[in-house]
Amino acid sequence: MPQTGSLIVRTFTSQAQLPVSGATVIISSRAEDGRHKVFSIQTTDESGNTKPFELSAPDVALGLSPGQAAPFSDYSLVVEHPEYFLATFEQLQVFPGVETVQNIPLVPLPQPGTGDDSAEPVVVTPQPL
Repeated sequence: MPQTGSLIVRTFTSQAQLPVSGATVIISSRAEDGRHKVFSIQTTDESGNTKPFELSAPDVALGLSPGQAAPFSDYSLVVEHPEYFLATFEQLQVFPGVETVQNIPLVPLPQPGTGDDSAEPVVVTPQPL
């Protein structure tokens, strides 16, 4: 009998783990045809968290013996925010009867005009005259 587990996503930046609010979180899983089935699209709150979302998970009894089905379901996460690099996670495990908290460290995008010389210049080839 299918059961459920829940998932909370927590976004943060820096070693101090400062929360990132306003990040879009997409929870999905890959169907048998290879396409993603989207279960939830949420936005993180001022604490950097999503609301708990219930997801299906296999019956815990199915994974008690070797050779049986895995005692968890796999899900995918995409986390995006306009000021941070895109974060993607595959094979996130959700167990029946368990609230999973997935921490997502976000890396800030470089700020334009900050004197950061790490970007390579675009070289425009001369046009024949």
